[in-house]
Amino acid sequence: MTGARQLYELWADESEIDAALARSLDPRGVDALYDAFAALGPRPGDLVLDAGARDAKHAIRLVRAHDVHAIALDPVPVHVEQARAAVAEAGLTDAIDVVEGAIEALPLADASVDWIWCRDVLVHVDAGRGLAELARVLRPGGALLAYVTLATDRLEPRERAELAEATAIRTFDAGVLEHAAEKAGLTLRSVDPVGSEWRERMIEDGTWDPGEDLLQIARLRRGNFTGAEAEAAWGGAVWGIYQLLGKTCPTIYVWERGRDA
Repeated sequence: MTGARQLYELWADESEIDAALARSLDPRGVDALYDAFAALGPRPGDLVLDAGARDAKHAIRLVRAHDVHAIALDPVPVHVEQARAAVAEAGLTDAIDVVEGAIEALPLADASVDWIWCRDVLVHVDAGRGLAELARVLRPGGALLAYVTLATDRLEPRERAELAEATAIRTFDAGVLEHAAEKAGLTLRSVDPVGSEWRERMIEDGTWDPGEDLLQIARLRRGNFTGAEAEAAWGGAVWGIYQLLGKTCPTIYVWERGRDA
């Protein structure tokens, strides 16, 4: 254990680590997820399911980048309205169908989609039911690209409970998610722990200021705000901070449905 005298001596002197920490580690940005999808090999005319599409911005980008067709699916009516408006504004109504529906009960036929894009959704649903449905609609040989944020051993039990409650997390463990995928008949192709990289990139690019989130957290605490709205605000504010601290780990999974399925 470092003693107090040694600690203050370390803080007082310039060190090699200070210079090293001033240099970027060249973190990847959010485009890494699109690169991962491109690596799957989508072909023009293929059908992509954006499961949990929100405002369809990801579906729109995938269609434009790969000349695919897409189904933008979301269970929240306001998201469906936003998605339809965005698709119409983009002039892609012939290429993107906006559908209201839940991952746990997809209104789609068996083996009807070539690829699945699922970002920030699997943690909010029953992993077993959700992955079973995604596997069902995926054609043999197709792949599911899923981006999820999972708990690490740095996340203390109380922090975990508070964050799960505030952000409606149902599946927070890699083991639970991976077991559910295996049970659904999906084969794990790759796991890519993104960790804090995207957040580092956002800070370095000036697209996110963690100081603003920290200030909001402090104001929420000192202002004694309560209720669901306050909890949601707190969860959104600590989300990126916990990634920087290594308490949660954004992760990119690729699962494949076997051709003999």
